[in-house]
Amino acid sequence: MQKYLVSLVVLILFTTLSIVPSGAADREKLEQRVTEAGFAFRDFQKDSRMTWFRANVRYAKGLLIMPTWVRGGFFLGGYAGNGVLLAQDRDGSWSHPAFYDVLAGSFGLQFGIAGGQVILMIMTDTGLRRFLGDKFQLGADASIGVGPEGIGAKAELFDIFSFARVKGLYGGLTLEGGGVIVNNDNNRTYYGDSKVTPTDILIRRKVKNPQAEDLIRTLTEASR
Repeated sequence: MQKYLVSLVVLILFTTLSIVPSGAADREKLEQRVTEAGFAFRDFQKDSRMTWFRANVRYAKGLLIMPTWVRGGFFLGGYAGNGVLLAQDRDGSWSHPAFYDVLAGSFGLQFGIAGGQVILMIMTDTGLRRFLGDKFQLGADASIGVGPEGIGAKAELFDIFSFARVKGLYGGLTLEGGGVIVNNDNNRTYYGDSKVTPTDILIRRKVKNPQAEDLIRTLTEASR
């Protein structure tokens, strides 16, 4: 029963975010998400609290940018976000985006709803490899720290850092226990390829969509 209620909370959050578009007509929605990811990244770059974030973009293996992230609850809680992941090669070049969803449910005394922007900065090859499968759990399958509070002498201990710009919560955000799921339908719609995989997009770089060039250019300039 508890698992059912948590799933219901997450489903409501997902419905709010319209996370699962399908069909050719939704390509425009996905393009809008990529555009919004660029806006979100620039917001992080301008935020005076994100000093470590700005200084370490050049060292990141990848960035999962969630321009839309919602958490909420009434005793039962959860959070959900949709975003795009771009991987950075050793030469500093960035891949085209792959689409992912992040979600979790929880119990406890919690009320209200909040929304904002979240970026996961992937710092290790292990962390990036986790994103190449269909799904994984943050904290269990890849270690995650809270930035900037969890950064410092222990920075090398984490595969991923989470950064947030959420009303009432700035700098860090714990997402441990959350599930990361590749959205294959979105990837196939965005690239017009019924067989494209995250590895094709992020590692082999077999597919491209010119619409993402502005986001790629923004990340390239920030990582120089």
